[in-house]
Amino acid sequence: MNFRILGDETRASGAIIDFVDVSLQGPDGSVHSRDVIRHPGGVGVLPMIGDEVVLVRQYRVALDTPIVEIPAGRLEPGEAPHTAGERELSEELGMTGRLVPLGALHVSPGYTDEIIHLFAAVDIVASDREPEGAEEIEAQIIRLPFTEALEMVGDGRITDAKTQVALMRMERSRE
Repeated sequence: MNFRILGDETRASGAIIDFVDVSLQGPDGSVHSRDVIRHPGGVGVLPMIGDEVVLVRQYRVALDTPIVEIPAGRLEPGEAPHTAGERELSEELGMTGRLVPLGALHVSPGYTDEIIHLFAAVDIVASDREPEGAEEIEAQIIRLPFTEALEMVGDGRITDAKTQVALMRMERSRE
């Protein structure tokens, strides 16, 4: 696997992502070009209240439909994942809690460097909800048994990858 990046050129920049053309040399000396989306990374938090989870149903423009997912958001420049997790828990649910790391995941490494840091939130208490932007309008808070959330993964009602991974990692940690 002796690939070597020769350089890259930013083709376009958006509010959150950069679209980059990466030039690389393969093991045989051939040169290739790959499209890459650069992303600052994000967090996802699985709030646990006893044997229940708290999820949100919110509209996602890329899919043009609402989906059920864990509270999540992108990292601000220089922000630690733990701090971002606390912020998202407060903004989306009006909660604070002790964050327990559930690891990280690469969203789609074939075309993006985005990584999401996952946490479970335990010992939850209510706090002031501070929705950001459209979150106040878009998000519907859903509280349901942990086992039902797992069933929703199994039957396809939860299709969001970060939510699926967080639930399955939490299930493994409870065994």
